[in-house]
Amino acid sequence: MTRTGTMAWSVLGIISSIFLLLGGACIAIFGFALSIDAPYVWRGEVRVGLIFELIALALIFAAILLLRGSIRRLRSLRQMRMGERATGPDTNMQ
Repeated sequence: MTRTGTMAWSVLGIISSIFLLLGGACIAIFGFALSIDAPYVWRGEVRVGLIFELIALALIFAAILLLRGSIRRLRSLRQMRMGERATGPDTNMQ
């Protein structure tokens, strides 16, 4: 994969992880609200709230894994670029 392609996939991964984190946070709040009987239309059940909390936890965990992978790819691009400067062909020219 080219440098641009790797950078594009990394940026897409970071944006996706932000959406996963926001979705997980919203589902966690909704699960908490369901478990304490906040929307008065529904009867509060702890089991339903716990299911939503587990779904939120899975989304947040997936977002963290995706973010770590994207940051590692971007970091490897930066290290490769710095290595090219030190040992590049134009450093030996006089």
